[in-house]
Amino acid sequence: MNRLHRFPRLLFLGLTLSLAAAACGGDDGGDGSDGSGAGNTTSYTPTGDPADAQTFDHTLTGLDQISESCINQLKASEFVVHYVHRSHGAQLTAGANSLEASNPLYGFEAEGIGLPSETNVLKMWDGMRTYDDSQEGDGYWATEQGLEGVRAILSANPTIRYSMWAWSYEISAQTEQTVDQYLTAMSMLEDEFPDVTFIYMTGTAEEEYEGVNRAARNEQIRAYAKQYGKILYDFEDLDAHYNGERHTATVDGVEIPMEHPHYVVNDGSTGYEYTHTTQESCENKARAFWVMMASLEGCAGG
Repeated sequence: MNRLHRFPRLLFLGLTLSLAAAACGGDDGGDGSDGSGAGNTTSYTPTGDPADAQTFDHTLTGLDQISESCINQLKASEFVVHYVHRSHGAQLTAGANSLEASNPLYGFEAEGIGLPSETNVLKMWDGMRTYDDSQEGDGYWATEQGLEGVRAILSANPTIRYSMWAWSYEISAQTEQTVDQYLTAMSMLEDEFPDVTFIYMTGTAEEEYEGVNRAARNEQIRAYAKQYGKILYDFEDLDAHYNGERHTATVDGVEIPMEHPHYVVNDGSTGYEYTHTTQESCENKARAFWVMMASLEGCAGG
């Protein structure tokens, strides 16, 4: 049985969402300054209880925080995570595959544009409906066409219990307004699909160029998640921390978080599995993902 929308489509037409393709760009993100969105411009007031906020960052990367029984529970469950990303976001999936290769207990399958068929694994739908669909913001939250794609996937696949979209380089070029559009789109999808948990994400800490703005936009996402009780996977924070140390740089007189040197690829390559970083960083992001799913499914620590 398909999951039915509890709110009419007109909700999206009557509420504020100037859906410019703010997250569009090249394969690695582009400058995100293009403007070809749906263009609705009325008002939307988000709701949510700050007490419900949960942030998953560098403090929650220990797999020892998850019991073996919890891991087995996650794998035995039918729930699926829907995840849309490009190369930076692939750090999470590459890391999960690497963890599984070193320890089969952490079974994981990310199926491209579909439901995984493997059993006894943590399951992920990787991408949108077809390989031609954009993985950028315009393919998920920044255009009406993207939103229709998300709706179609969620409506037809009731085992999808979570949905998340990852930034790439384009987070550095966003404005306060375009990040508001992302946040509003996610909140409105939550209203339309109350049985799905939408996971908000900050973006990479890799770039110093426009880094002050990047840090501000990531902080904007954190503040929203905290104020309105959202679930946040803090990618920037995970980038910036290694072994308890937070790496920063001073740009234009402002101290900002930066990817920790331990995770920086210096050999001129595109990094582990084309993810712009090291295998260790990918695995760290995957550990945070496992801890997040255990917490959201109610078995972390037990």
